[in-house]
Amino acid sequence: EPFICSFCHTKQEQKQTHADRGAERELNMIKIDCYSCSWNGLYNDYKKHLQRQHSYLQCNDCHEHFFSINLYEEHRQEICQYRSIPCELPGCTGLIKSSEMRTHYLSDQHQALIHKIITEYIASKKHLVNKANCLTATSNVVSGMEKEPIAVQESVNILSPGVEILPNDSMRDNILLDNDSTMTFHFIKHSNEMNLPFSIYSSQFKTSTFGYNFMLRICSTIISGNENQEYLSIYITLLRGEFDQILLYPFPYNIYLCLCDQSKQKKHIVSMIKPDANLLSFVRPISEKNDEVGIIKYCPLKLLKDVKSNYLKDGIFFIRIFIDFMNTGSNPF
Repeated sequence: EPFICSFCHTKQEQKQTHADRGAERELNMIKIDCYSCSWNGLYNDYKKHLQRQHSYLQCNDCHEHFFSINLYEEHRQEICQYRSIPCELPGCTGLIKSSEMRTHYLSDQHQALIHKIITEYIASKKHLVNKANCLTATSNVVSGMEKEPIAVQESVNILSPGVEILPNDSMRDNILLDNDSTMTFHFIKHSNEMNLPFSIYSSQFKTSTFGYNFMLRICSTIISGNENQEYLSIYITLLRGEFDQILLYPFPYNIYLCLCDQSKQKKHIVSMIKPDANLLSFVRPISEKNDEVGIIKYCPLKLLKDVKSNYLKDGIFFIRIFIDFMNTGSNPF
């Protein structure tokens, strides 16, 4: 039978191999001094001495003693049958003795968890299939809509492409900012209604799928004095969201508000809200919403009351919002 050397992996005939008796005899004659005490003796007796006198390391599971930290670590990590190791199945908590791992695999707890994981995997695949079918159906609907003529009011045409006109205020869907970090809201208020106090809320909107939640409030404000002065006021409220734990707080980004000029002159009225880390309005919401913050004297209300107003046409005015996530510091409008 051929013999394969465990060191050089050379294959030889069995008769060509022999033990190195000379080296063995030399080791038996070598005298060694103990590194830790006054003992000295033959090499072959040294290991027995270490095991008897210097086995300071003890395995907590099987109580075997070791004189070498390397032997101890090897025993703890790979050899000891009583060591406790975690089950590799996700969600299977607790530590199991190495010798009992096979029994654990057959336990009701482990089998139930496997069944749960398989069930969830099958359900997720069905969900993805349903989503794909839904997307296909939606794509077909959109394709059909693109073929229909769409009448757009002249006032909306003047605004930049991508303006999103919101549904009525009772809707609270997850409306997202456009790709350029802007959102446009329309508010219905005829000029003759501007003489009465009003307060209008926008729909809730998010900066992104996993971003911040906000809501606008537009209202009239009368400043008392020698002459009562009326202003349009705009406020923004930071709402609690499901991803607040991974977002940056206090909210650090500048917020630009724009009352849109619906004429070709595009003399938009723009103001900026600069976040203040000391204001509770910008901290991470603990309740449903923070205190609102805004601009009381955004613009004189007469700009909307005027029957020839370029900011209110056909009973509609537009407010655009831009959040400067890139800290450009420039007016986007």
